[in-house]
Amino acid sequence: MRPSLLPPLRLARCPRATTTQAYTISTCRLYATLSPHTPPPTAPYEVFDEPSKDRQRDRAILRLREQNSALTGEQEAQDPLRVVDYLREEISERLAERIEDLRVPPASILELSAHAGQLTQLLQEVLADEVPATGTSQSERRKWWIVESSKEALHRDDDASFVSPPKRIQASASNLLDHPEIEPLVGKVETIVNAGGLHWVGDIVGALTQVRHLLKEDGVFVGAVFGGDTLFELSQDPTDAPSLLTRAGFTLTTVDVEDIVIKYPSIWELMADLRDMGETNAILGRRAAVSRDVLLAAEAIYKDEDGSVPATFSIIFMIGWKPGPNQPKPLERGSAQTNLKDIL
Repeated sequence: MRPSLLPPLRLARCPRATTTQAYTISTCRLYATLSPHTPPPTAPYEVFDEPSKDRQRDRAILRLREQNSALTGEQEAQDPLRVVDYLREEISERLAERIEDLRVPPASILELSAHAGQLTQLLQEVLADEVPATGTSQSERRKWWIVESSKEALHRDDDASFVSPPKRIQASASNLLDHPEIEPLVGKVETIVNAGGLHWVGDIVGALTQVRHLLKEDGVFVGAVFGGDTLFELSQDPTDAPSLLTRAGFTLTTVDVEDIVIKYPSIWELMADLRDMGETNAILGRRAAVSRDVLLAAEAIYKDEDGSVPATFSIIFMIGWKPGPNQPKPLERGSAQTNLKDIL
């Protein structure tokens, strides 16, 4: 049995209680309090088994690659490795629209938790490989990095899949700054993007803080995480997204949520695709498997009139800027020239 990660608790004592015919009525409320002698935690509590998540992704890609090698004839057109990319591709397309709206196209882009680099492949088609010259700089080739902790995912697609081959770095989002290939990038990257994957990071605020250190002044992070009502048909996992970027030190933050609803023929296709995506459960202390009865009950509850099973993916899109001298600053309090009463 794993030792408890919680600090020791002590129970408040009740000074007296009143006994009636059939009930004992306590005159005080029992509650748990932290021991005053327990030091505060120096590290965030672990929630996810991140090495296990990497193994899940590695096994999924190896399994699909083996299936692909067994295909013959017309079946070869349906590459199992890419069939399950539909969700990442949809998120990447929506993120690309937000990156296109940036006033100044970034000269360097790092994709974090990149999986096979689907977002980078799309951005290279959207953005020109050459950064136009400005009044203070000459034209240059755009720099690309993809960072992923799963070795098989990082090298799933060869360089021919990219317009411009990116620099590949195998590193975890939880320990970015400890990696020798990433340490030289501190304060030098203009834009960091993410199209999913951070929802498996236990200390997401710590990961975003490291992202901020990698960015240049006035650099921007544009990312998407699963949260809110994602797969509420199977579970509930609310996320306090609006405060994540602020706590990590970003400014001018923007957060919006979009739902993607995908209909599956049955609960079994949904579970099979989640497994092939490498998105199965990786919580510490998780059960080895979900029972067949639980899945059948979920299918019976959420099945639509047409017999399909809908799955809701709630995508939280986040944009945050690293503080810098070129950012607009709020006016000092009391400096307004218009009376609010005149407007209302």
